Amino acid sequence: YRYFETFAKDKVLYPFGFGLSYTTFKVETLGVKAEKLDLKGEIQVKVRVTNTGSYKGKEVVQVYAQKPQGKLGQPVRVLTAYGKTKELAPGECEELTLTFTGYELASYDDSGATGFKSAYVLEAGDYVLFVGTDVRSAEKKAVLNVPETFVLEQLEEILAPVVDAQRLRPVWSEDGFAVTKEPMPKRTIAPMDRRAERLPEEIAPTGDKGYRLVDVKEGRIPMETFIAQLTDEDLAAIARGEGMCSPKVTAGTAGAFGGVTESLKALGIPVACCADGPSGIRMDCGTVAFAMPNGTCMACSFNDELVEELYAWEGLELRRNKVDTLLGPGMNIHRNPLNGRNFEYFSEDPLLTGRMATAQLKGMGRYGVTGTIKHYAGNNQEFKRHFSNDVVSERALREIYLKGFERAVREGKAYSIMSTYGLINGIYTASNYDLETTVLRGEWGFTGIVMTDWWGKANEEGQPGSAKNVAQMIRAQNDLTMVVTDAASNSAEDNTIEALQAGIVTRGELQRTAANICRVVMGFPVMNRFLGITTELDEELEKSLDSQDQELADVKDFLAEPDKISYIDPAQIRTGTGQSTIFQVSTPERGIYRLKLVLHTETASPLAQVPLSVFCEKQLIRTITLTGEDKEPQEFVLQMPPAFMGRFYLKFYLGLAGMVIDEASLELEESMEARFIEMRKRMGENT
Repeated sequence: YRYFETFAKDKVLYPFGFGLSYTTFKVETLGVKAEKLDLKGEIQVKVRVTNTGSYKGKEVVQVYAQKPQGKLGQPVRVLTAYGKTKELAPGECEELTLTFTGYELASYDDSGATGFKSAYVLEAGDYVLFVGTDVRSAEKKAVLNVPETFVLEQLEEILAPVVDAQRLRPVWSEDGFAVTKEPMPKRTIAPMDRRAERLPEEIAPTGDKGYRLVDVKEGRIPMETFIAQLTDEDLAAIARGEGMCSPKVTAGTAGAFGGVTESLKALGIPVACCADGPSGIRMDCGTVAFAMPNGTCMACSFNDELVEELYAWEGLELRRNKVDTLLGPGMNIHRNPLNGRNFEYFSEDPLLTGRMATAQLKGMGRYGVTGTIKHYAGNNQEFKRHFSNDVVSERALREIYLKGFERAVREGKAYSIMSTYGLINGIYTASNYDLETTVLRGEWGFTGIVMTDWWGKANEEGQPGSAKNVAQMIRAQNDLTMVVTDAASNSAEDNTIEALQAGIVTRGELQRTAANICRVVMGFPVMNRFLGITTELDEELEKSLDSQDQELADVKDFLAEPDKISYIDPAQIRTGTGQSTIFQVSTPERGIYRLKLVLHTETASPLAQVPLSVFCEKQLIRTITLTGEDKEPQEFVLQMPPAFMGRFYLKFYLGLAGMVIDEASLELEESMEARFIEMRKRMGENT
């Protein structure tokens, strides 16, 4: 809307903020009060809203600012505050006080045009405030004058372009604003040079001294003393998140991180669980969860209170399903209507985006869980997002693309963030030191974790990206690479240990990442569960869990024949989205069985993730997830629980269509009778 209201109003039928109601409202501005124009001084706009129609309803009031064009150039209007009434009966009124600070009026000077480079400034001139119900119909209500340009906040140059590029600049004439262009200021400070100057100190390794993470939690030792016990292999493994559908956490969820190896677990580090996504919990094993309204729908409400209340219920559901963080909210800017992720994202405005994300985080936080805000930052398209390079000015980043994340960190207290697949000015976000350390942790005070998007890449500037380049992620302070199959064996073949030995990444940086992860995991509900501590809430939620009894209305009988492999006809297994097939398996003898599956996918999209979950009775044996690229048959062998009764239920559940089951067979691995005979024989020999 900043562009269209400035240059092309005639192209927009419904201006930003516009909405319809069954009733009508009158909005009166009662007064504007401005304290000192700085980071903390409040500007208050007091309004009265009256329902003048015949039906009850709510109304949104919005405050926009028109900044002086000055030496930087400005859009015609920028949203600075908004508020929503309660439900008003006909004739009823309500007074609202909308507040904001000078920060919402400030502009970032990335060129030094005002004389203050790399700073938020208030340029000299008139700041006109408009109040109304959308960006275009809002009426002029106050003028705040700044007699001379001054610095609101001095910062550091970050993320500037490295190639020649231009940006738009409005120029006023009697015919309105004309589109002109000016060069983007280029980078003068390399982020890796800054990193070299600010390396964390190494904590001298001590080996296992018997301390456990609970000792940090309860204040007996500092985090540094605990981290000193971790070996190099521990430090490398803790940066690897496992998934999809890790058996170490809630069935069918997206990932597991923290104590993902036996060594880490022995140090008292629990395994935290994360689950997709912005529109509700995704569990590919067939567990039912609520579907939430998408981000755009919620932002259209302009109702922070309602969104917070909704996500308090989502927090309760996360807690109930033992999920520590939801992979959302998504909060990138609606830069183009064709972005394939727009439905996850809130808005084309960073203020509205930041407030919506903050409301969600506060709601989930009531129950000790959180959201992983994403995709940090600049994820403006879905097409070839692994290779998309955003060439963008530092000013645009700070005023638009980073602003919502900043609010979610500062006000929403976000402590889990996901980076993007793509690049900003030539550097993958998962390996961008200025993005993840200089700004996020240095300026905003973030103390949580950053994780990659699933199978995300990193690079050293000028080099191609690779998901194996985890050392570069850790240097930037992207703590977790998501996801790998097995952290202990380094199944994804990352370069962490080799880079440590070569001096490319320091042990201090690995220790810093481990501390970030431990600090966050220590605060999740999983820590108490790991310690055997339960609350009344957990007990109540455990009782309320839906029964996982098999739906036995449509069960197929299957007889496992003795002394041979018994083949299940794959044609009997339903493979549509959300479909399940249950077999009642009759075994010739008690024993331990193995299920062998040969699978491939037939789906158009190479990005598709197609999960198959296999249950024995109520127990999830494994969720196998293939991608759309897995066109060739692959063999999987699943170990079944002991069959003591000679009969059990076997269930196949497809989370998404596209899986082809080429072969399914059941084989007796070990006879229980033979094991008993051997045990009796050994017992006899011992006596």
